[in-house]
Amino acid sequence: MSAILQSLTRPSFRKPQAAICVRVLLLAVFALAGSCLASRDASANMAMVAAAQSADAGLSACANNSGKALYECVANVLDKLSTDVANRANVPATSSALRTAAAKLHAAVNKAQALSAIAQCRALISGALAKVRALGGGVVDGWGGGKGGGSGLEAIVGVLGRAAQLIQQKG
Repeated sequence: MSAILQSLTRPSFRKPQAAICVRVLLLAVFALAGSCLASRDASANMAMVAAAQSADAGLSACANNSGKALYECVANVLDKLSTDVANRANVPATSSALRTAAAKLHAAVNKAQALSAIAQCRALISGALAKVRALGGGVVDGWGGGKGGGSGLEAIVGVLGRAAQLIQQKG
């Protein structure tokens, strides 16, 4: 037993063993970091999907309005969606696009302006979704994506589609 201990404490034996330990430790750190990043992308997608579901419920409440009251109601839903997305997921470009659409809806005085605000936002987010899909589910900085394949962006595009449909019918 003492012969084993003596051989382990010899300087010529410790150096290669220390190098192996460092390599194993670095590999473990990189593996952990990678799993955390994948988990973050998935939770961001889930957060955007949950925020979009809440926005859908808000749009249902807007269905009783028409004209300027409808635009204001939809704008408030998009403002809340933007805030929810900003608070739950790190996607500032998505949040900003929603906030801009809401501001344009608040300022809209007719159906054409309201639909234009929705269409511009939808085009931006649809473009980001197309990039996510082209990357095979990769992340597009500021917009989202990742393991969920853009399910969060897809849910938000769906909300914008329903908002446009509501404005088209009742605006």
